Amino acid sequence: MTGEEFDRAIAPIRALIAKKGQDYNHAVKLEEYFPFGDRSHVQMIYMKAMRLRSLVQQDRTPNFDSVLDTAQDLLAYTAFYLDFLEKKNGKPV
Repeated sequence: MTGEEFDRAIAPIRALIAKKGQDYNHAVKLEEYFPFGDRSHVQMIYMKAMRLRSLVQQDRTPNFDSVLDTAQDLLAYTAFYLDFLEKKNGKPV
């Protein structure tokens, strides 16, 4: 995968985070969605990974979130965790 291909794959996730942020993050800070720090982040990533596993193991089209949607969500929640870890470790974001 080239840098350009990576950027193309990540661009929709960046847009998704921005759009969802407009809906969810006005009154409640993102950090409040993860009240138990590492455990909350890992739990959400695990849940998204299990949803992705479930989707790829079934032989029918899902009613709602597709494999692509779920993979993008998984990357978004992983990005939230990376941001949390950088802040926790005192690294610039």
